[in-house]
Amino acid sequence: MDSKTIINKKYVDGTFGQVHIRETIPENIKQTPVLFFHASPLSGEIYDELLPLIGIDRIAIAPDTPGYGMSDPPETIPTIDDYGKAFSELLDKLSLHKVDLVGYATGSFIASLLASIRPDIVRRLVLFSAPIIDDVERKKLGDKFGEIIPPKDDGSHLIELWKQVYEPRGPKQTVEDCMKIFHDHIRAPTHMKPWAPRAAFLYPLSETLKKITQPTVIYNIANEVHDPTLAAKKYINNGKLVEIPSWGHGFLQNETKEVDRILRLFFDGKNAETI
Repeated sequence: MDSKTIINKKYVDGTFGQVHIRETIPENIKQTPVLFFHASPLSGEIYDELLPLIGIDRIAIAPDTPGYGMSDPPETIPTIDDYGKAFSELLDKLSLHKVDLVGYATGSFIASLLASIRPDIVRRLVLFSAPIIDDVERKKLGDKFGEIIPPKDDGSHLIELWKQVYEPRGPKQTVEDCMKIFHDHIRAPTHMKPWAPRAAFLYPLSETLKKITQPTVIYNIANEVHDPTLAAKKYINNGKLVEIPSWGHGFLQNETKEVDRILRLFFDGKNAETI
């Protein structure tokens, strides 16, 4: 990896304290900056393989959502609107006058809200998994992702946390890949771990998608929210939904070059295409 694609890390003061970000800044910036939002309770670390590729010719930034990774947490349970306000402020502090956005799972909710409230800055939008959650899905997903597993003296809670990571692993996801994700699961404070997923489950994503006028593509991969993501198709104003059934958990690590390719096709002025 040459000096142009090194991932730098820093903190930026924000609404809830300091926000930790990863970024690549090439010597020759040719394209619009791109900002990546991660699934929770993970962190911007999930984009570590992608940032040096997409960041060859543009600024690429992956912040840790407040309360996850190494970003300071909110003092009270946040909503998606709270996260949106925090990241809208971050856009201004980073002096980003135009930016493309990528969201994954809970990060898709934040990216969508930003696109709707900051059309002056957000140029294009890519979402990986963007579920429309009704009452049935809310109960199902809440039971799975909203569960709090309290620490136990004998460490048996770690086995339960490991199962949450390893059992739904993707087709190419290795034990080592799962270990990186597991680190984020145990790093998040126990009571705060479900905050972002719960905020997403309560958020009316369909209403926000209706307001977005920027070019948008939703990639629907094989995971727990595949079916509710299908429902997002009818709310896209200026774009489409693309099925990628061969991708699942871990696609950012195992399909990195292909992710870079499809993002470039879309962000750099060409139509998003099916793989």
